[in-house]
Amino acid sequence: MKWVIKSKHVNDEDKVIAVELEDEDGSFNANIRWDGSMEIHIQSLTEENNYLVDTIHTYDLEGLITKLEGLNALCMDYFDDWNGKR
Repeated sequence: MKWVIKSKHVNDEDKVIAVELEDEDGSFNANIRWDGSMEIHIQSLTEENNYLVDTIHTYDLEGLITKLEGLNALCMDYFDDWNGKR
């Protein structure tokens, strides 16, 4: 997946302090700050054709990824036709 930089925010010293990113198809976007804080927006369409936007706030991206990988592994153990299988 490729990320597109929508905008950069700089301080008085011209150092980047925040970046706004979006993936190529526009279903994910993220606001990331210099201190590791981030807000991630995930857009999706349900089976009932409802449009959803979920927001995740985190300071620990690697920890979040680890938890999500664990959740996916558990789902693969419980559901034979889990759509998260690789």
